[in-house]
Amino acid sequence: MRYFLLSFVFLKVSVLMAASLSDQLDIRIPVVDMRDYYDENRRKIFLDTLYEAMRNVGFFAVINTGVDPKVIRDAYFQAEIFFKRSPEEKNLSFVEELNGQRGFVPGEVAKGNKQKDRKEFFHIAKQGAVPENIWPEQKGFKEALTLLYDELEKYTVPLQQAIVGVINQHSSVQIDSDFFNDMTRNGASLLRALYYPAIESEEMDAEHPLYWAAPHTDIDFLAILPYATAKGLQVERDGQWLNVVVPEDAFVINVGDMLENISNGLFVSARHRVVAQETNQDRFSMVLFVHPYDKAPLDPLSACLELTGGQQVYASGTREEFLWERLIELDIAPGLLEPYAKTGHTERQMQYHRESPQVVDLLIRRGLASPELLQALDAKK
Repeated sequence: MRYFLLSFVFLKVSVLMAASLSDQLDIRIPVVDMRDYYDENRRKIFLDTLYEAMRNVGFFAVINTGVDPKVIRDAYFQAEIFFKRSPEEKNLSFVEELNGQRGFVPGEVAKGNKQKDRKEFFHIAKQGAVPENIWPEQKGFKEALTLLYDELEKYTVPLQQAIVGVINQHSSVQIDSDFFNDMTRNGASLLRALYYPAIESEEMDAEHPLYWAAPHTDIDFLAILPYATAKGLQVERDGQWLNVVVPEDAFVINVGDMLENISNGLFVSARHRVVAQETNQDRFSMVLFVHPYDKAPLDPLSACLELTGGQQVYASGTREEFLWERLIELDIAPGLLEPYAKTGHTERQMQYHRESPQVVDLLIRRGLASPELLQALDAKK
């Protein structure tokens, strides 16, 4: 009888804990239908919804993207096989010198955090990109992931044309419909296949969420996520974390730091995280991080300056400079610090109070801070 009562109490506590984790507030992010974009009579509705979503939430969902669901399913199937292999087998696709650019990566630390996220991932770039892709000896893996990359990249074309349409609908300064596509067509986009290992019940803590991915923003232009296999994605709104809820099979798309910069803050790169909410359940997801080419200028556009009060509040810089800053912050590529110091990017960031404290500290400690940087720091004291 005593054993029964103890078991009942344990079960009740477990249920209450699971309920408190799953009963957090939901946010049904704005949903757009690509069929409306292609319909001239409904396009304005599509663009209006997209405009408000990118300005106020930084996240939106898209249905009827035209990407074949079978392509997505096949990629998930192959990814699950790979991630369920032994660590020794997976590490055959891990090349430490590539700093996570290609192949298997056993984990990473999100900006502003010290502890590794509880996830693994695999990076695939465009065919022919440098460095070359790394492939495991797994029948069907290369074909499935390459096809998904190609299909998602095709979808970026109408999506980015729609984002230009959003700007043009509100600004007197018109942008060419392929402006963003020209920046990303030969860019350094990455497909990331992700595995979030199941959390055991004794590890769950309602008061202290267990992060599969700690709070962060994305350094890219856009992130395109086909559906994940389990819930857990949350976005921060007004200091509160909300569960992202979307229609079944919808894509989730979020604004990245680079798009926020080039839009002068018109579009918001929202902080988000992935939190384990259910015990003993793995989570798999796919995301295409859309990037411009290295030397692409991310200076705020005139059209977006008009829509944000007429004053520039984000720094000028190239995709490469912004990426280098983030990689140095994360201590992924310390060898970039010296060439980065010569770009003047931190000095430009300081003009708008957007410099990275970690990078500034490193530049000073390594004796790489320019006289202009030191003078600006003195002026701030």
